[in-house]
Amino acid sequence: MQTLLQDFRFSLRQLRKSPGFTLTAILSLALGIGATVSVFSIIYSVLVNPWPYADANHIFQINFVDKSGDEDSWGLTGPQIRQLRQTHAVADVVAINNWNLTVTGKDFPEDVRGVYLTGNGLQFLGVPAMLGRYFVASDAPDGQDPQPVAVLSYKFWQRHYNGDPAVMGKTIELVHKSYTILGILPPRFTWYDGDVFLPLKIEQALRAFAQVHPRRSSRNRILSKV
Repeated sequence: MQTLLQDFRFSLRQLRKSPGFTLTAILSLALGIGATVSVFSIIYSVLVNPWPYADANHIFQINFVDKSGDEDSWGLTGPQIRQLRQTHAVADVVAINNWNLTVTGKDFPEDVRGVYLTGNGLQFLGVPAMLGRYFVASDAPDGQDPQPVAVLSYKFWQRHYNGDPAVMGKTIELVHKSYTILGILPPRFTWYDGDVFLPLKIEQALRAFAQVHPRRSSRNRILSKV
């Protein structure tokens, strides 16, 4: 231990005597550590801890692009989404919308982010519910009003219900409308940073995501833009 302390004091004296060398060494270490952390972050996110959604590399958002190359803010209409589903160009299509909602029926209202998905939405993303189940197409038949059901994100479940599994089958009131809680999504499911996921009725223009066939991805990649 004494030898280690002596070496440490000697190193400090040498660094004080050569400030230029000291600055260069510190900068080199900082750049090296920063580069290592950046590379590890990329490797971790791509290889070790990729997006949890099934076939994530085959999911594309559909956007309108004008002749100048600028993206338009309009989405697909209900008939356009139905027509796209009937083609063989893509494996599946899901429509999405999101709104800021308020949990009512309590002493203090709470603002939450509501994400609306067509009935096939959570099945499309391929992430099983951690508790209970997620809504499916039969909960939101095309052309009909969807069932008043909801699936909660893990973070919202922890924050609002303290992680109580007994919330399954109970109701949550959103903007004075009651929804039956079907399930809880796993911690890594963070699609659109939603707190509450609800089935969507296709009516107005919506954002849409398509999943291309894995074997046709090279040919159909351009179909992610309409």
